[in-house]
Order: sequence, then C-alpha cells, then structure tokens
Amino acid sequence: MLILLFFLCYIYLMIGSYIKIFLVKLVLLILTASITQSCSSIKTKTEQVDINDIIYSPKQRVERRIAERGGDSFLKDMFMGESKKNKSYGNQLSINPHLWQASLDILSSTMPLASVDSNSGIIISDWYNLKGKDNERIKISVLVSTQELRADGVKVSIFKQTLKSNTWKNTNINPKIIQKLERKIITKAGSLANTGN
Repeated sequence: MLILLFFLCYIYLMIGSYIKIFLVKLVLLILTASITQSCSSIKTKTEQVDINDIIYSPKQRVERRIAERGGDSFLKDMFMGESKKNKSYGNQLSINPHLWQASLDILSSTMPLASVDSNSGIIISDWYNLKGKDNERIKISVLVSTQELRADGVKVSIFKQTLKSNTWKNTNINPKIIQKLERKIITKAGSLANTGN
C-alpha cells in the first residue's frame, strides 16, 4: 500500500496537470478506502442489561432469586432442617427489599441515577433539570435504613439549585414535597410486599 502511494507520488511529479488531478483523486480514494477498511474491522458488542444485574452483587442476585422462588429448594429444606426454612429474605439483606425496589422504581423512572448501593441502602440521583426550567435543577438522595417495612424506614433528601449569574446557588425546598415522595415510596413498597406474598 505504501509502495503504491510512493509510486503514484513519483508519477505525479513527472506528468502533466490533468493527470496530476486524476492522481490526487486516486490517492485520496485509496487513503479513504484504507481508512474505511481499517475501521470496519472493529467489532462492537451491544447487550441489553437488566437493571438488577447492575444494582445487586452476584450474591444478592442469588438471594433475590431464592426469595422470589419462595425459599430454598425442597432437598435443602429436607436435609438442612428447620433453621434454614425460617430464614426470610428481609433478614439476608441489611435493608428492606420492598422499600429498596420501590425507591429504585420511582427515582429511576424520572431521572438518571448517579450512585446506587444496596448494601448501605443509599440511592443518589444525578442533577436533573426540571421540565421547562433550565435554570433550576434538583438532586435526590434516598436512604433505606431498616429491614422491616416501616414508614420511618426511608429518608428522602432533596437538593435544589437555581442558576443565578452563571453560578448554581442552593435554594430551600418545601418539606411537604419530601414527605410526599417518602409516602409515595412507602405506598409502592406496601403494594410490592402485598403482591409478593
């Protein structure tokens, strides 16, 4: 390939202007074809990922599958005895799975999530501009703190900033909005718990 280009450049210097234009076009065509050929050999693989695979560790995914099946297998129950049978899914995690799932569902349906940690029960959204208000943005953090499904088991914090003279300034948020979001999460968690039993 390189030898061909040198040869074409040598011929370019030796011949007239019409042929020079043709050779320039030919060299550009060869370079474009070689670049296209080298780029086409790159293979990418795109997979659709389940959000639970991202959020939960492999051990927690196994625990979730066991809990969704209704416990361990029949053979394990038979050979391991009653101590393993009475182990509930909520006691395997440090947080309530229904509060956790409800928080994830509600936040991820409206805004991008920046950090999700199922071990500590913390979900933090990314900064999100309100619809039609480019000069206001919010960030929400949710802490699921109990293993039981309780009203005080979830704490929501909302941070709001307003753009003033090219800098973001913190502004107060109405506490009723925080309470409303907490109630929405608790209500959804309750319905998840009822459908799961």
